[in-house]
Amino acid sequence: MTKFAFVTGANKGIGLEVVRQLAEKDYHVFLGARNENLGNKAVQTLGLSNITFIQVDVTSTQSIQDALNKISKVTDHLDLLINNAGIAPDFHILPSEIKLETLRQAFEVNFFGTFQMIQTFLPLVKNSERGKIINVTTDMASQTLFDRGETASINILGYNSSKTANNSLTLTFGKEFGRNGPEIFGVTPGFTTTDLNGNAPGGNTTVEGAKIITDYAISDVNYNGKILNSKGIMPW
Repeated sequence: MTKFAFVTGANKGIGLEVVRQLAEKDYHVFLGARNENLGNKAVQTLGLSNITFIQVDVTSTQSIQDALNKISKVTDHLDLLINNAGIAPDFHILPSEIKLETLRQAFEVNFFGTFQMIQTFLPLVKNSERGKIINVTTDMASQTLFDRGETASINILGYNSSKTANNSLTLTFGKEFGRNGPEIFGVTPGFTTTDLNGNAPGGNTTVEGAKIITDYAISDVNYNGKILNSKGIMPW
C-alpha cells in the first residue's frame, strides 16, 4: 500500500527538505504551500514524480477544507501529517513592545492553524494503519529549557509562546488518542538557518534540521504526546 504524507509550509526551507526526504523514502508527498506559484515551483525543483502540490493557507478554514477534498480524491488515508507551517513575526521586538495584532498573527498561524489542520485531517490519519501527526516546534517553547538558558536566548513573545501553546495542543490531543492511536508528537529541528530567522548563521542546514523531523516521523518508536529534539524527549 502506498504511504502518503502531507507537509505544510513546504515550498522552502525545512519543509521543502522534509518533502524531499520522505519522497526519497517512497512516500507520496503532498507539498502544501499558501502561494500556488511558489508551491508549483518547489515541486518542479525537486523533480520527483511522487510529489503533488496542494494549495493550503492554514489560517483559512475554507482553504484547509479544500485541501482535504483534493487529497481525498487521491487517497483515503494519510500516514503522516506534518504541521510545519509557521511564522515568527516578532524577531527583534521586545515583549513589552509587541503589538497585539502581531501577537494574534503568530497564534493564528502557529496555534490555531495547527489546530484546524489536526481536526480537519484527523479522519484520514485515523484511516492509516499507523497514522502520525507531527507538529514542528522550537526548543525555545520549552519553559524549562528557556528558563535555564539552555536554548537560544531569543526572547520573542509571539513566536515562543504560540509554539508553547502548540506543545500544549500536542499533549492534549495525545491524551485523547492514548496508546491506540493515532500518534501525535512535536519535534524541534533545533536552530536551523532558514528564512524564518533571517538566515542567521551558525545553525543546522535545512538538510540536517529536516532529517531530525523525518527520522522521528518514520521511527518505529511510539512518541505519542511527547516533545522531541535531536537527543530525544525534551522537558516542557
